[in-house]
Amino acid sequence: MTDPKPEFIPKRYWGYLALLLWGAIALFLLRQGPYALDEGAAKALLLDWSIGDQVANSAVTLGTPDMRALLWLPLGFLWPGQVFAAKVVTVLILVATAAGLFLWRRSQGTEEEALLATGLLLVAPLTLQQVDMLSPGVVLLASFVAGAWLDRAYRQTPRTYGGLFFAQLAVCAFSVSVHPAGLAYPLALVWTWRTQPLDRHQQRAFYIGVAFVTLLTLLLRMGWHDLGTWQNPVASAAAMLWGPNLQGGDPALYEWVSGLLLLGLLLAVIAHERRALWGDLMGRNLLLGVIFGGGLCDATWGFLGLALLLYGGLPWLLKPRALLMRQGFLVQRGWVWVLLLVFSTIAMRADRTWYQEARNEMLSDQDQLIRTFADDVEQGRKLMEEKNQPLPRIRVASQWPARTMIACRCDALPLPPAAKDPQTQLAMLRGLSHLMLAPSASKNLGLSENLALLGTEVETVSLQPGGVILKVKVPAMAPASGAPTPGSAP
Repeated sequence: MTDPKPEFIPKRYWGYLALLLWGAIALFLLRQGPYALDEGAAKALLLDWSIGDQVANSAVTLGTPDMRALLWLPLGFLWPGQVFAAKVVTVLILVATAAGLFLWRRSQGTEEEALLATGLLLVAPLTLQQVDMLSPGVVLLASFVAGAWLDRAYRQTPRTYGGLFFAQLAVCAFSVSVHPAGLAYPLALVWTWRTQPLDRHQQRAFYIGVAFVTLLTLLLRMGWHDLGTWQNPVASAAAMLWGPNLQGGDPALYEWVSGLLLLGLLLAVIAHERRALWGDLMGRNLLLGVIFGGGLCDATWGFLGLALLLYGGLPWLLKPRALLMRQGFLVQRGWVWVLLLVFSTIAMRADRTWYQEARNEMLSDQDQLIRTFADDVEQGRKLMEEKNQPLPRIRVASQWPARTMIACRCDALPLPPAAKDPQTQLAMLRGLSHLMLAPSASKNLGLSENLALLGTEVETVSLQPGGVILKVKVPAMAPASGAPTPGSAP
């Protein structure tokens, strides 16, 4: 029997080529404008642009950003003001993450499971929208993969207080800073060292190091204020298949049905595969990430749930069963391929719908409100330039200050707290030209009541489903100095 001929191009290179091709196609599908961004990502980008341009602005008043600011810091020097550059980096991170997930699943099971799970993850509309919005899901999943790889590399060449040791602590800090689901990695790592210690000294070093960086990160962040509040888990589960709904509101009937089915399937996978997932660091990361992310049930939680469904559920579905094996290949695998065909068809149709919405500049209610304000500011600037008059200083207090600053290229501040009476509230508005908020939000009720009682001191510019834009009638502020803000055109 002769040996098989060696492959002209090894399989792994075909895999790299396929991932790079997917990344190139994904870049053509992404938005290039300053809208539909995650607030935390916008805050991190603004700080990086401010450092790179060496421009003092109100970005430093928006609170402590997450550690994506360190990830994108080179972009502040190379491409300040370019949101799309951050999306390119995020696509590259997702490509590397998909490769890491494939290798992990193949090592734990079969190549068939790894290929199917990775392919479906990349075509899912939720994945592309996580990249487009610069949401925490992609970098959080990447930190899980990186952490599992670092742990394996450290155990092969253990060196206490070496580079791999501190790299794992850095991944702990990074994952905790971006989302509550990021608490999964430090806890999973501690459990690994509890059950598989190399020696007592290294075990103690990891216990102390992981606890220190986790608590320090939580103290610096003081919570995850940029992520919003708890969301409907059924709608977030339906987004695994259909992608997030830009218009918000209550889920439609098909979203309720698909969301309940996917949520039930996710719970079934967790219940049935919990031991297999818990026995491996990467699987433990996904399992704990879905559990801790359930405190918000947002799109990031849905993205992690999708990864758990694919990489934990497909091996369960593809497991050989004696009853089906006796009926032939079509019976054994046919029903699985039907499910894959249905999922892929729905996902690609949802991708096409999302792409058309992006090209037609369809925005969420919040982004439409921000766009209205940005358009008004731009029109005012052009009018003053035509009249050869100094540009008025625009300083807005916004419920979404980072996204507002990127869109309007003006100073933006967080909303002031609610005062005890309207006149005290008016004094707190001195120095502001506009306010932008959602009056119906529970955290804005006190502020909205005071603003409503101010009468003619505050003028309504635009009232939309996403919120209201108000103009403050105060003494005129000094004209703008002409220094560009981060995100402005050179």
